[in-house]
Amino acid sequence: MDDFVITEVSALQTKLLYLHFKSVKINDDIQRINSINFTDSSSKESITKKGEIAYNLVDIISLFEGYWSLADNIFKYKNVSTHLNSNLNTHLKDLRRRTGKWKHVRNKIGGHLDINTIIDFCEDYNYKGVFISNELEADFKGVLILQMIESAVNSTLEKSHLFKNDLILTEPRDLNLLIDKINEDWLVCLQSFEIVSKFLYKMGKKDKLHRITADDIGIIKFDK
Repeated sequence: MDDFVITEVSALQTKLLYLHFKSVKINDDIQRINSINFTDSSSKESITKKGEIAYNLVDIISLFEGYWSLADNIFKYKNVSTHLNSNLNTHLKDLRRRTGKWKHVRNKIGGHLDINTIIDFCEDYNYKGVFISNELEADFKGVLILQMIESAVNSTLEKSHLFKNDLILTEPRDLNLLIDKINEDWLVCLQSFEIVSKFLYKMGKKDKLHRITADDIGIIKFDK
């Protein structure tokens, strides 16, 4: 078997750890927001706080790009990819297929914030001039950010094929469609940590342990 004590393996594990722990952080934030209860769900406080989940949705869409490139990296490192078993190969192809569909949306909303996408939804909803509002934060987090995501999704449907029709994310049914689809694809991303970690350790742990001592285990050397 090939020597697996190589920088490519360290790099893949580092990237996997980054993606996984950022995913956990996003998930923790979603659970924190969902755990907050309001007597009146239509109050400005409730709308403002619950609306912050939209930021998490954008973060997940952005993170899909990282998972897509992780799968692509593994396939391109031939001294790694030649050892893939059929299950992992299938998982990585599914991961790359699912997350690849979101890159068009990510380019509109998760990166540099394409101003043309924002102009489109302002035109669609006849927003002209400065917003005059006594509750601008609630209006933004409860409505405008969803319409930003909506415009990014709808304007890329011909390329992404994520949904059959345009979505209206201020409608609960369409918002649930979006959330269900994100959760479906994100679950595959989350499963990647255990699947890829097991593969890397199975292929490389024995070689590494032959080269190091107990004193070399770990990255941070804690004082005794």
